[in-house]
Amino acid sequence: MLTPQAFADLQVFLDDVISYAAVTIDGKTEKYPIYRREHLEDGHTAIFIQITPENAAGVTVQEVQLFNKNNQPWAVKAEKIPLEEVQEGVLYRFTFKFLEEEV
Repeated sequence: MLTPQAFADLQVFLDDVISYAAVTIDGKTEKYPIYRREHLEDGHTAIFIQITPENAAGVTVQEVQLFNKNNQPWAVKAEKIPLEEVQEGVLYRFTFKFLEEEV
C-alpha cells in the first residue's frame, strides 16, 4: 500500500511535469502559462489557467490542453465556453487525484 509520502511525492511530480497550457479559441490555438497550482485538502491537485483572449467579444473556448516539459500533451479537455464581453475571461481548472485500489 502507498504511504501518505508517496501521494505527496506524486503531487510534486505533477507540479513538476506540467509546463504550460494550450487553449483553442475559435479554431486558433495559443500557448498560455500555468496561472496557479494548488494541493487541495481532499487530496486533489489543481492546475489553473487564466484564459483572457485579447478580443473576447463573441468567441468560444473550444479546447484546453496541458503539456509536459517535453512539449507532449498531458491532458486534453474539449469545451464550449462562450465569452461574450470584451473584458471577459475565464479561470480554468484541471484537477487530478491519485487513488490506490486493490484489484
